[in-house]
This record gives sequence, C-alpha cells and structure tokens, in this order.
Amino acid sequence: MRGEKKSLRACTSLLVLFILPFALSAQTSPDDFLGFKVGADRKLADYNQIKAYFEKLERESEKLKVLNIGTSTLDKPMIMAVITSKENMAELDTYREIVKKLRDPRTLSPEEAKKLAKEGKVIVLITCNIHASEIAASQMALELAHKLVTDDTPFEADKVLKEVIVLLAPTINPDGQQMVTDWYRKYVGTKYEGGNMPWLYHHYAGHDNNRDWFMFNLPESKAVTKVLYHDWLPQIHIDEHQMGRTGARLFIPPFMDPPVPNVQALLWRSVNLCGVNMAYDLEKLGYKGVVHGRSFTGWWIGACDDTSWLHNVVGLLSEMASVKVATPIYIEPTEIPQSYYEKRMKFPEPWPGGWWRLRDLVDYELVLTFSLIKTAYLHKEDFLFNFYRMYKNSIENREKGDPFAFVIPSNQLDYPTALRMLDILMLGGVEIHQAQEDFLADGKLYPVGSFVVKASQPYKPYAVALLEKQKYPDLRQYEGGPPIPPYDNAGWTLPLQMGVECDRIESPFQAKLEKLEKVPYPSLSAPQVSSDYILLDSRINGSYAAIFSLLKDKAEIYRAEEKIKAEGFKVNPGSFIIKNTPQVQAALPSLVKKWHLPVYEPENATDIPKAPLKNNRIGLYQSWRSSMDEGWTRYVFDDLGVPYTTLHNKDFKDTKKKKVDLKAKYDVIVFADESPEIIKTGKPSPTSRWARYFTPLPPEYEGGIGKEGVEALKTFVEKGGILVTLNNACRLIFKEFKVPARNALERVDRSKFFCPTSILRVNVDNKSPIGYGMPEEAGVMFSRSLALDTWIPSGEWDRKVVASFQEENILLSGWLLGENVIARKAAVVDAKYKKGHIILIGIRCQHRAQSHGTYKFLLNALLYPEK
Repeated sequence: MRGEKKSLRACTSLLVLFILPFALSAQTSPDDFLGFKVGADRKLADYNQIKAYFEKLERESEKLKVLNIGTSTLDKPMIMAVITSKENMAELDTYREIVKKLRDPRTLSPEEAKKLAKEGKVIVLITCNIHASEIAASQMALELAHKLVTDDTPFEADKVLKEVIVLLAPTINPDGQQMVTDWYRKYVGTKYEGGNMPWLYHHYAGHDNNRDWFMFNLPESKAVTKVLYHDWLPQIHIDEHQMGRTGARLFIPPFMDPPVPNVQALLWRSVNLCGVNMAYDLEKLGYKGVVHGRSFTGWWIGACDDTSWLHNVVGLLSEMASVKVATPIYIEPTEIPQSYYEKRMKFPEPWPGGWWRLRDLVDYELVLTFSLIKTAYLHKEDFLFNFYRMYKNSIENREKGDPFAFVIPSNQLDYPTALRMLDILMLGGVEIHQAQEDFLADGKLYPVGSFVVKASQPYKPYAVALLEKQKYPDLRQYEGGPPIPPYDNAGWTLPLQMGVECDRIESPFQAKLEKLEKVPYPSLSAPQVSSDYILLDSRINGSYAAIFSLLKDKAEIYRAEEKIKAEGFKVNPGSFIIKNTPQVQAALPSLVKKWHLPVYEPENATDIPKAPLKNNRIGLYQSWRSSMDEGWTRYVFDDLGVPYTTLHNKDFKDTKKKKVDLKAKYDVIVFADESPEIIKTGKPSPTSRWARYFTPLPPEYEGGIGKEGVEALKTFVEKGGILVTLNNACRLIFKEFKVPARNALERVDRSKFFCPTSILRVNVDNKSPIGYGMPEEAGVMFSRSLALDTWIPSGEWDRKVVASFQEENILLSGWLLGENVIARKAAVVDAKYKKGHIILIGIRCQHRAQSHGTYKFLLNALLYPEK
C-alpha cells in the first residue's frame, strides 16, 4: 500500500512537471480578461482592472513581476511590471548593482566598465498615461505585457528578454486614469460622450503633473523618480503621450530646436537613434503620419521624459493624435493643416484623413515600443557603456562656460526653505557637501555650514540646469519677425523661484567639505520663555504655517509694523507677535519641530507698533473648467495647513430663501489664475483662441458666477472683505470694478513685448502688509502675466503699489523682449475700497508650487492685519 502511494506521488509529480510549462505558457490575454478587445470603440479598462490583470499575469508567467513603487495622491497603489527572462528575474539585484557601478566612474576604470557592459542587461523604462485623458497607452500596456511574455512579438522575445529588462508602468497617474474612465463610461451614448471632466484629472496638478519632475511636490513624481535615479537606473526611458487630433498621427524624436545646453551630444545622438529606428519600423509596416523635429523641443520643461536627459538617460517622448477618449472621430482631409498635408523631410508620409480610433493609437504605440525594446537589445553594450561614458564626461570634462560649483550660504533669509531646496536637489540625485569651516570662493567669504554643489558629479547636467540662470535663444519666425515661443517655460532657476541665495562659482577653491547623506535640518525646540509674548519671523514661510495652526486654536496674535531688533536677532516688519499662553506653549513644540522655526523673545512687546490678526475665514473659488492654478493653490494651502473652503458658482448666487451674503461666511476670497470670461460665464471669450475647443458640460456644471456673483463680490469688498485675484483673474476686476488700475499689456503685440514663463526682477515695498517678509528685491515668475498701470484714485478708492518691475535689467532667467514696456509697472497692487481690499497679484506668486520665494504675497493677503 505504501509502495502504491509512493508510486502515485511520483506519477503526480511527473505529471505536474509535464503540465507546468504548458500551464505557464497559457497566459490569459487581456481581451479574454476584459471581455473586449483592447482599444475597441467606446471600451476602456479602468485602473482597478489594469492592476488586476497585471497581477494575474504575474501569477501565470515567470517572466513578469509586479512591484508597488509608491502610493498616489488619493492613496491608490502605483504598480510597475518588471518583464525579462526567467534567468534574469532571479538575478535582478545583480543587474541593478552593475548599473549603479556604471553610474559612478570615480570607482570604475574604462576596462572594468566595458566588462560590466558586456555582463549587464540594458534597462528600459516605459511610463504611460501621466495625462489621464491621454488614455491609449494605459490600454496598450496590457497587450504589450502579454505579447512580451508569450513571445508574440516582431522579434524573438525570449532572446531579447535575456538581454533587456523592461520596466512597464501602465499608468503613473492611477487616480486620474480611474476618474477619466468613470466619467467617460457615465456619459457614453449621450451628447457629453468623450467630453472633458469638470475637474482636474490629477487632484492638484491636472496636466501640470508633467511639470513637477524637479520639484517633486506630488507623490507620483517622487515614486517614478526613485525608480529612475535611485533604485533601477534605466539607461532608456520613454514617456508615452497624446496630442491634438488633426495634425500628425504620431510625434517621435528627434526633437526640434533649441536644445537645452547642459545635455551631452552623445545623449542627443542616442535619442535620435531610437527615434529613427521607431520611424523606420512604423514606415515599413505602413503606418502613416509620423513626424519628427516639430512642435516638441529639446529645451527642458521639467517633464517626466526630458528630466531624464539631464541625468544622462536616453529620454524619449511619443505623442499620438487623440480621439475623444475612446470614441472614434472622423477627420475630413480638408481639416488637416497644410503643414501636415504636404510631404516634408521631417514628415515624408502624410496621413490622408478618415476614421481615427483608439485601436489605431494602440497599434502605433505597440510598434514604436517594440522598436525601442529591439533597439535596446541590438545596442545593449553601447547603451550600457555610454551610460558610464556620459557620467565620466560629467565628472571629468569641464567645458567652456561651465561653473566649478555653486554655493548656498548658510546665512539665508528663510533658512528652512533653503534646506527644503536641498532636499529637492538630493531627491533628484544631486550630490551636496557642507563646509566644516569658513572658506573663500571667487573672492567671497562663506561661513561654516554653507552648502556646496560641485559641478563635477554624475548628475552634473541636472545640478547645473537647476541652479544656473537660463538664457533662452532669441528665435524668430524670420529675421526681425515675431518670436517663436518655447513649448513651455523659458526659465526655471530653482534658487530664484524659491528665494534662496545661491552663488555660481567660476574658479576652483579649497574648503573642508563633508558630503551629505541627508539634509541637516536643525534640531530646534520651543524655548521655555517667561515673557508675555514670543515672536516668529515673517521672512520664513514656515512661520505662516505655524500662525494658521495657532489661529485655529484661538491664539492672540499681532503683526509688527516695524523692524524689531533685540540682542541676538533682528526681524522684519510683519513678523508675528504671539501672546504666550499655556495653549500656545503646548502647541509650539510640534510646530517648531515640523517647520524648523526659530522662536524669539521680544524685550517689550507692549511698546512695539503692531496690528491684531484674526482667524480669517478663507474661500477659494473653483470653476468647473478645471483650473490647474486653482489646483496648485489648493496644494499650497494644504501643504502649509491653510484652512479654506472651496467655493463653486452656486455659492455666489441667491437662493429662493436667502440673498447671498459672502461677508457673513468669509473674510478672504481667492480667485486663482483664470480668464474673467470663464469665471463669470463658464465659457471662453468668443474671440479667444480656445473658443473652438470649448465643449459643453452637463447642465449642473455649466455657467459661472454670473452678474449676480460679481455684484455679491462688490458687496463683499464694501463690507470689509479681502478679494485676492491671481494673474489673469485680475482682469475680472478691471472689467467689473472701477479699480484705479489696468493691465498695461492689454492688446500689446507680441513683436513689441514677449515673455514666455520666465523669472523677472521686481522691487518690493516690504513695509506694506502684502509685502511683509519679502526682500526689497525679488524674482517673480511671469507666465502669461500682467503689468499694472495705476493712477491717482477718486471717490472711496485707494491703492498701494507693493511690487513693481525694475527700470532696467528686469530679466533674471528665461527670455524677455521689450522690457521697456513693463519697466516701472506694478506687479502687485493692494487696492482699498470702502472697508475692504482687492489684492491684485499680476504674477504667478505660487506657480506650480515652485515659487516659494513669492508665496508671501498670497499668504500676507490671507493674514492681512486689522486696523
């Protein structure tokens, strides 16, 4: 009997061994899993289904492993699939260690690097669907994964995957992917099918989630950045997108001019190699309408793909022509622009027009992605050795015009914000040292504790690009003609945006330096003060966060109207004088620890001229047209703990039972950057270039605040409310209020004045309440911004210019034509009307939550002292 059982077990084991290879090769197709063909008209897989499918494929295949790389803003797990051979899967840590060694040539000879390039595996990262409505790549990823693990590819997948490790992130915006899919499904079969959602497809950033790849505000950016520059170090990275509908069917590199100057030529040649191979593979299979060298530039914009360039990673971008989410569209041949109708060297095979479907996008994307994987395989050793070679160049080669280092002095106006900037740099892989004693560099003495970023380091292009000032080339449509605008920003210099002093050092110097493993935040504790009052410095952004928290607890707080000097400290007007109560003493230690705040003890607060603060009730307007600036404003408020209520159109209108009284509920109302037409009517102006793209929303989301909302705002200000308008929202005030100010750039031709997203220099009156805590000179982000004329008011109006553009040398970083047009014009104005104020902030003071150096213009409006 025992013998029979033993024999039966043996037979069973043999049967399992016989069946197992067949079972593992019978992976479920995405079509079978979903119940429809990937890319079918009006059919979408949502994020839950995508995640479940990849997890199922992991159980069925030894070539695929699903990793959780982070958590999204709304707490969804972010997944990434590792796809490679079974043998490689068992040695992933070995291959990751090889690329880590190749990244740092300081510990590796060229001979050793060549040996490792031969032994190693090329790593390719494919990121999809960062922009949630550009949804095709998230669908394509399902089919791509299945085809790779089942050897259903245009190459021998088993052979290729022995040399290539594919990292596939099916969506790096899972929250948005689910939102877009849910919204689309809800309205299929109605006139709203394929239309826009009334809210952002990322909780805070919307489309701007692809501008956060050096600031790392968003958890999604942080998660993928760790994959890119810390954990996996891929040599090749492609980010797959969609674009408009009537032009080319697909953009792939090479990119158009101008190139960002920090990127190595070998990197551009590698990008072009991959792009040309994609174009060749698409062309030989009959895919039409493929373009390169147009629309998308080699200038860095802080995006997912192009940040790779600055890390010596071959960063690629694909842009597919869109459909209406999953709804097919028909394009008449006459609707195709002439530039995409005629053959050109950059566009040799135009698409003739006709039906365009989601499945078309999936097919194009499969071909280009397979092509990239094949190119990686064919040039494996080159890509790995070039990875080493470019880092070696970064460390050893100092080209003409390169700095030797950058120094961030330890004596900053806002030291915690300077440390936050260092944290941001280190997350991007920048090496930072700290001085252990005073040192001299370029003739300037720097104190102990100052920070040094050496240009000679693996991620030199990235470090230099972030810390230096940009000079965008003066490109014109023709000689003397209108400027050719950049794709997005012309300048981004991080220290200028964050208000951090940072010096470029040209000459080598000697200093006793220690490399940082983490940013040395000071260990501060709340002092055990016995005086009646304590003091927080208005120059420090964190002080404002602490004040909002203390006001919530009903603390008694004032703002100093003059500078305060005492033994051991000096603070600016606007600093916060806090009544030292037991409640304050209980709350202060955690606030000091969180925001790294110094706390001072004034000698005699009773004699200091000051004005009281109250816990203002703050409202933030949110239209149904998904303003990214409103999203970023929410982010800033949430980041700093600002209490606020989101206001919609209905909150500005009477009901049957009650007339609206905004002042009864709010003390401050903020309108983020948005056109006045959208705010008032919910529609763009008929003459706007955006009018042709306007699509109606379901009735409950239509309209704006209307005429009655404008009247309610006027009454709100008259009763003592503070109305804050950011950037183009200021134009609502010019149209609807008789404010003694106007936009001096209204109807100014681009040939006379042009400034695409650049950093400009302003003078600040930091003795006025809106300028409190600011330096006398600051850099401000100008992006489709305003320059304000003011005049002597009449009646019950008054005005105070808080910030104004300088008389000359206005440009700090980026591109500016016609500086005389804005010279001496106002950038920020505090307009008083009856009992209230209208704060006109004509620049991007909280731009993408990057411009920490000018947050105070907005924060001061929220903490305007009473008189």
